[in-house]
Amino acid sequence: MVTQQPSAEVVKVSLLPNEDELAPVVASTPGLCFPPNLAMKPYSKPWEPTASSLGESPITSSEHLLHTSAHPKIDYTGREEEGGGTDGLLSHYIGVYDPQTGDLQLMRARKIVVRASLRSTATEVQEEAKAANGFSARSQLGLTFGTKKSQRAIQNLTKNAISPLKKGPSAEGDSQHTLDPIAAAVVSSMVAATPTVSTREDLQAAIDESKPRPHPNLTAKTPSDVYPIDQLVGSGILRQMAVKDWQDAVEQDEEILTKSRFVSHRIQRIVSEGDVRKIKTLRYLLLLIEWHNILLPAPRGKGRKIPDRSLIREKLSGWGSDLADGVEKRFSDGGRILNSWHHDNLLTHICALCITVDPENFKTDVYDIREDLKLDNKNMRKYFREIGCRIAAPTEAERVRWGLGKAEAVSRLVAKLRLPLEFPKMRVIRAKRRM
Repeated sequence: MVTQQPSAEVVKVSLLPNEDELAPVVASTPGLCFPPNLAMKPYSKPWEPTASSLGESPITSSEHLLHTSAHPKIDYTGREEEGGGTDGLLSHYIGVYDPQTGDLQLMRARKIVVRASLRSTATEVQEEAKAANGFSARSQLGLTFGTKKSQRAIQNLTKNAISPLKKGPSAEGDSQHTLDPIAAAVVSSMVAATPTVSTREDLQAAIDESKPRPHPNLTAKTPSDVYPIDQLVGSGILRQMAVKDWQDAVEQDEEILTKSRFVSHRIQRIVSEGDVRKIKTLRYLLLLIEWHNILLPAPRGKGRKIPDRSLIREKLSGWGSDLADGVEKRFSDGGRILNSWHHDNLLTHICALCITVDPENFKTDVYDIREDLKLDNKNMRKYFREIGCRIAAPTEAERVRWGLGKAEAVSRLVAKLRLPLEFPKMRVIRAKRRM
């Protein structure tokens, strides 16, 4: 049977002097789990002497450090870290208490914080030394004595650099250059992501597909196949187009008056050629021009406003409600505001129809349609280029054939649909060079 000895009623506290630099240690390991089987080596370094530290004990006149490299990958280092505020005046003590005699002996201890760091391998150290030695002497001089501009240029050369200079054994036993782990991870992620990155051609194709214009046949062998009439007009609308009155008027040599300069200047020649599909296409073009010209300015200045249906039927009374409503359904989103995209889509379709029906064989003088649409040469150039046309001034032969004076021909533009098609390319904005 074990009996417990009674403890002393009076505790005698005594402070033992510490004349040895290797004082007891109170260590903390914030944020890590220190292996209990690792032994640490002690190191001591004297503090810089000050007037207040002269004559004090070794614990206050020297710095204590603990270190171990026994772990295969991690170094553990313990240092005396001064706390801020009131913690800087805090002292730590270790005591031994004898319950039989009641003696409590205290000795001042060092407060040490143990931290861990990932140890660099010998190969990594050598590579870092090679990289440092590879920095040219000229660059060092530039960083030391150069202007701010030259210093920034040198720093930009080394920033975010990946150096593939590590050597490793190859399958044949020879040394070969390999990427370090960080560079290899970056490169592998780039390779994995590359198949999903759109190329410049993919981006251009996506932009072309979403542009407000009729879809061209990019495999066309002749200009007539680029924008087929069935696509521009539609076979159902062609069947609704009545052109017998135009044919009878031309046969009787009567003048045909329309609300379009473009149509009026070409109707006699087109009807005389006898191509009924082309005559119906010209009449559909006239419908689009008249529908465009009754549009009102949009409240916010972008796009156009579609008038009330009663006003449309009044302005387009000669066309019938089915045809007028069909144009609105095709070139609007169902609302009363024709936004910029739908307005541009209407204008590019008009331009494509002009090129298709003009007797000049997929070439047209822009002046007449420009006057019909009340636009300037800049906008007409943009819309014709969007459908793949080439824009140029009239040649001398064209000027003479059309009866234009030299002064008048200066302000004229001729749009020509030729193969291969030329569309506006995606603009590439170059980043400004940072100095």
